[in-house]
Amino acid sequence: MNGAFDAPIGWPAMIDPPARPCDSGAVGRELAGQLRDWSIAAGVVGFMTSDETADISVVIPSYQRTELALETLQSVLDQTVPVREIIIVANGNDAHAAFWQAQASDRVRVVRVAARGQQDARNAGIETATTTWVAMLDDDDLYLPDYIERIGPAMADGRADIIASDHRKFHPDRDDKRTNFEAAPRGYWTTVRPADSTVEWSFVGKFPLRLLLKRVPIYPSTTVIRRDFALAIGGYNPKMFGILTEDIEFLIRALTYGQLSLVWRPLVRYRVHDGAFSRNSAGRTIGRWRIFEFARDNHPDLPAEFRSALDRDLPRRRREIFKLAYHRGEHDLMEEAWSKLRLLHRTPDVLMRRWASART
Repeated sequence: MNGAFDAPIGWPAMIDPPARPCDSGAVGRELAGQLRDWSIAAGVVGFMTSDETADISVVIPSYQRTELALETLQSVLDQTVPVREIIIVANGNDAHAAFWQAQASDRVRVVRVAARGQQDARNAGIETATTTWVAMLDDDDLYLPDYIERIGPAMADGRADIIASDHRKFHPDRDDKRTNFEAAPRGYWTTVRPADSTVEWSFVGKFPLRLLLKRVPIYPSTTVIRRDFALAIGGYNPKMFGILTEDIEFLIRALTYGQLSLVWRPLVRYRVHDGAFSRNSAGRTIGRWRIFEFARDNHPDLPAEFRSALDRDLPRRRREIFKLAYHRGEHDLMEEAWSKLRLLHRTPDVLMRRWASART
């Protein structure tokens, strides 16, 4: 994230995020470590506050959604351990903002921002928060009643900057049989999960980022993060606006600079809107590719192992995107993928012929 970034052909118009301490790479890593050391030394790593609420702000960005979002809000209000504050970031129209203002209370704060995307709304919530920890919750997902209670021990432990739980997806007519962690490829958790399967949570430390190329197991709605750490690494990147799976870019930075704990129990219900989920499959594939390309080119402190894994993985993704764009007739996307494919020493003849035919 050093300096301006020229978006490739086919990317949506993007704006530069505000300057953050992490923009110089090593500076961000040093500052994040200093913040963690300070937090432990100052004793702010605890779980409960003096008024018997958890030292967490739950941030719920909401865009033009009301009924489902009310269910989301209620799932936070119904926690067995209450949180210090709930921040609704309303980035819809006037009627939507007025709806949320009517829900405001001592525990529910409402912040209105312009409709500039999920990343910008999340940043507004983080900056507004007054607590040590911030949780992100999408406005159609649901906490189980003991979410805060179950992540509490990992918070009180004090070593982690990011804590994430497992989740289960649910559809209008059914719940998935397997949780998100259980659906990972065989062997995915071998170097991460404790051998004792009865352990409810564990301190992971540095998560092997190469695993993200196989599956991304950590979602915003399952995550709490130290507020100061989130700000130190630059917050969510508005440049990702319009890209599906945009939150992976933030996750890569957080796992690069921070320490992770995982709660192995599914504590969140992740809502799947079936039609949209299936229609967006290609969009998610494209989004992940763009984010991995962006991380490789713009994140100076990626672990060497992950950078090497990206170098091995991205040529395959580029060919996949090129073929996808060809079959969909998306010439701008073909050109974007082609610009990356030309970096390879050898490009398959069949792709060269497709590229030539698409340009005629």
